[in-house]
Amino acid sequence: MIIDVHAHVFLRPLIRFHPDATPFMSAEQQLAVMDQLGIDKAVILPLLCPEVLPEGQSLDEILQICSLYPERFIPFCNIDPRLTSSLYSSDIEYYLFLLEQFRQFGCRGLGELTAKVYWDDPKLVSLLRACSQIGFPVIFHTSLIGTSDYGPMDDLGFPRLRRVLSRLPDLKLIGHSMAFWSEISGDVTPADKTAYPSGAVRPGGKVVEMLATFPNLYADLSANSGYNALARDPEFAFDFIERFQDKLLMGLDYCSPKNERPLVHWLRNARDEGKISQTAFVKVVGENAMRFLHIDSQSPGGCELSRKSPDPTQSR
Repeated sequence: MIIDVHAHVFLRPLIRFHPDATPFMSAEQQLAVMDQLGIDKAVILPLLCPEVLPEGQSLDEILQICSLYPERFIPFCNIDPRLTSSLYSSDIEYYLFLLEQFRQFGCRGLGELTAKVYWDDPKLVSLLRACSQIGFPVIFHTSLIGTSDYGPMDDLGFPRLRRVLSRLPDLKLIGHSMAFWSEISGDVTPADKTAYPSGAVRPGGKVVEMLATFPNLYADLSANSGYNALARDPEFAFDFIERFQDKLLMGLDYCSPKNERPLVHWLRNARDEGKISQTAFVKVVGENAMRFLHIDSQSPGGCELSRKSPDPTQSR
């Protein structure tokens, strides 16, 4: 089974975030890509925080998509850690109340976490602690302090993220973004954190060191950032995949039908040419995600509640 752990899917995408951009992917467009690439299921990561786009998504929209295509889509939930309620004695009490409801509606995790707050912000730590208690993995986008990128902020080397990983050892955090993957190389610069660095991966990369150090850190290979981290230095990448085959997850992160996402072909070619083992390939493209999401090869998609499907014509 092949699972894409990083999809953004809308019932009726309308809003462009830039004059030259297209709207995000519809369910039908996402399914066409999945069928072309041989992908069985995709995790829908609702986009919520204003740092990302002006068109947020409700839980109901995600569940409607999953109800239309229950064998193909798996829902995640999302919460902005800046959310506040005066009705609860603590932030974590509030977040646990919300997350338990998300879980009852079939959500399997939280993400994509994109709020531009510090990694060690007390409210974010409370949200992450609640995810740990509820058993939700968290897929995150991260950013360097002082840049225009989005996601929880940190310095070079991830000192704040390290503290979170140490404080919450039972929380599964799944790294993604340019600011994350650029640190696969030991010669990373601040400019690299918002770019796609080229050339050989040098020893001392913090992503490599952190994956080896923290049992609760995993990595999402999606988008140009994850693909570039592999393709910039294939010989390093083959060893990296074999070493961390239990901690890598395949994702694509289509934000537009115009995106090119060659990761699946790259992984298949590496497997077919004997550069990575069949065992590592199977884990990265599906088995690791199945373990995270508590699904088996016979499982349908993620919606556990029976919901009346909306009129499919309304999603076009």
